[in-house]
Amino acid sequence: MPLGNARRPISARTGFIALLTGLALILLALEVVSPFILTRLSRIERRVETETEAAHTLRPFTSDGRPTVLLVGNSLLLEGVQLDALQRTLSPQYDVSRLAIEQTHYLDWYFGLRRLLEEGVRPSVIVLTLATDQLASRFTLGESFAHRQMSALDFPLAVRQAKLDKTTASTYWFAHWSNWLADKGFIRQDVLILLVPNFRGLAARIADHGPHVGDPAVLLEMAQQRLPELHDLAQTYGVKIVLLVPPTLRQDHSQEVQEMGERAGVEVWVLSPPGEFPPTLFSDGFHLNDRGSEIFTARLGNRIRTVIVNGGTSGNSAKTTFRPLGDLDNDR
Repeated sequence: MPLGNARRPISARTGFIALLTGLALILLALEVVSPFILTRLSRIERRVETETEAAHTLRPFTSDGRPTVLLVGNSLLLEGVQLDALQRTLSPQYDVSRLAIEQTHYLDWYFGLRRLLEEGVRPSVIVLTLATDQLASRFTLGESFAHRQMSALDFPLAVRQAKLDKTTASTYWFAHWSNWLADKGFIRQDVLILLVPNFRGLAARIADHGPHVGDPAVLLEMAQQRLPELHDLAQTYGVKIVLLVPPTLRQDHSQEVQEMGERAGVEVWVLSPPGEFPPTLFSDGFHLNDRGSEIFTARLGNRIRTVIVNGGTSGNSAKTTFRPLGDLDNDR
């Protein structure tokens, strides 16, 4: 072979630059396409995106003068409240919307509400649905929380409240700005749903639905700290924030939390005392089934109708009168 036709070796510097350029292009491609991939694969993501966009349009009153009510929470809200039925029941008086994100806890929603309110979301009333142990939990939805619900300005406060180590904190910071870091876990999950037969059923069986705060003293201590935070947030932005505790099979200390709420100026709605709903009204011992959600939705509709007045509430001392479960037909 003629010497002039021999290929010149690539220098180490040129190879390093080519490698970095290739990696940058791959990361850029992942960053751009990951939201489209997730939206394409995930019905849940499409719902959350639609509900988030709708929430950003909310003002205290609709054009015809009805107060707006925004229900926020996790799967306990999603499966426990039949939104269509509630909207039909209350539509003459109130405009009811929902924003539900599965696997979220208090910190997800405390910072999520801060961000929504900072961005101009202004319903008359926000109803936050959480079990009492979720109210006391330090868990968050990880990178997705950092991207979707945490504002950059709240990053130092989120690190302190969630007690994040430096590695996790740096991950949250980068995930706040990165679609790929926020979405990759959900994309992997959706791919598994497509590839593994009955993956949803398996995941439901092994999901941890137990209390994340088992010590009642810790639970009540955290509730005493966090209910005033919700009150201060509501006062800052001139909205009403209500805590809704869903039905449970076990003792959840919701009565004590309700009393703390009265002292803190946050209304806590306990529409079913612990243990009132039998196991036959739950799908998995944690989430309500269709019959259970029908009863709970009727009670919630009655509470909204009788307590919320002109975009405010009638006071923190309002108590629920529990009717026999068989009287549901009278609530329709």
